[in-house]
Amino acid sequence: MELDRIDRKILSALVEDGRASVEAVAERVGLSPTPVRRRIRTLEEQGVIRAYRAEIDPEKCGLETQLYVFIKLKSHDRDTIERFEDCVRRQPEFQQCALITGAHDYLLTIRIPSVKEYNRYIREILAEFPGVFGIETSVVLGCIKDSPTLPPER
Repeated sequence: MELDRIDRKILSALVEDGRASVEAVAERVGLSPTPVRRRIRTLEEQGVIRAYRAEIDPEKCGLETQLYVFIKLKSHDRDTIERFEDCVRRQPEFQQCALITGAHDYLLTIRIPSVKEYNRYIREILAEFPGVFGIETSVVLGCIKDSPTLPPER
């Protein structure tokens, strides 16, 4: 789907405030509510807008430690991959799991209360995942920028 300037403005408005009314988005975009409502519905139907959700401050919820965990699997057969990925999907601590290129196979983003809790977690849970050969962890010291990606202007 090719996004035009108006679609990008609508997306920008919704990224800034996902609870904005159609009328508020229409005012910001410079159109009447009816075409904006239609465009939003089209963006939803085509999967450009995947969801509306609350953005939670993890630290205020007791999840003060963010970690990047690099995983290397013992083998890359279908069964090992499927079993590992199934375990990952069931872990609420994982914010994201990406299949990556390079020295590792996966990059996990984890939020957890403390490094002490991660030590327990890695020993009791993560190291027991099927097919795990290596685990390397980087602790996030601070976040410089955290914003959603918007389509570029063309």
